[in-house]
Amino acid sequence: MAENKTDATLEEKEKKEPKDVHELLWVEGKGWAVKRQSSEKVIKYFRTKIEATEYVLKVSGNQKTRVVVHLKNGKFQKFDNAVRALAYAKDSGEDD
Repeated sequence: MAENKTDATLEEKEKKEPKDVHELLWVEGKGWAVKRQSSEKVIKYFRTKIEATEYVLKVSGNQKTRVVVHLKNGKFQKFDNAVRALAYAKDSGEDD
């Protein structure tokens, strides 16, 4: 009987897991979108990927979620590369 309870708990965790992820992706004609991975509804659109990255980092930090970043072609981008690009853009923008 204990096994059934454990199996049910594991299934519940698996169902909840996708909700713990925010996605950053390109939507043709609208721009960069931030949304929950398990939802079709977009939280917010941005003109630049830099703005969207700043926002998704803020939201994911507040909500303790993971982040998945996509390139314009839909492929996954390494999270470290997205953060590095954000830092570079901020550094180069301060000199202007």
